[in-house]
Amino acid sequence: MKKAILSIFTLMILGSCNDSKADVKESSKENIQNTETNEVAAVENYLNTPEQIKLNGTDFTLSWSSHPSENYYKQEYIPQNNELETYKEMISVELVTGPLTAKDAVDQKIQEIEARKATDRVSNYALKEDKETKELILDFMMSEGSGESTILEWNVYRYANFEDASGQKGISLFSLSKRGYGVEIAQFGPDIRDNRPKYMADFIALPRPTIRLNKN
Repeated sequence: MKKAILSIFTLMILGSCNDSKADVKESSKENIQNTETNEVAAVENYLNTPEQIKLNGTDFTLSWSSHPSENYYKQEYIPQNNELETYKEMISVELVTGPLTAKDAVDQKIQEIEARKATDRVSNYALKEDKETKELILDFMMSEGSGESTILEWNVYRYANFEDASGQKGISLFSLSKRGYGVEIAQFGPDIRDNRPKYMADFIALPRPTIRLNKN
């Protein structure tokens, strides 16, 4: 279960996205490190969101971004003591422009989770709507691997319809992901079970970052 498991939409939703996972992963490497100078390179802030997002006193820093198709953008934030490929916590901001709705995206994600149940006995979800903000909030658990290679992942996805000042429409996703690895799962699973309501409430209370696309 790589970082790609957090993707908001499949290729059917993206439509014009023709890049392979390998292409996106290579793009990630280029954003994180300049291979010629071996120095950390700046991450492209396609969505003009804050460089840092604070949750419960922890600063999540913009650490990776991707714009693999004309209508899709993704930006990932992690705490200072995390690594992208082995993160413990991650916040993501994603945007797909076009005629789709938040409900379209939620329905497709639920189909993906349901399909996982055939091979992942942990896979499950709950969906609710915030009556005030109109966000559709999906929280779900999934796992992959076995033994020391096991990854257990819990996510909260906040879907919303998007429209900017120019009238451009789409879907935005603001998400939190938490992971446990290997032997850590013995503590991670009970922690999510016992503290899930608090983790959800804290993240739902976090103001959604304002997205501003650059004008071409």
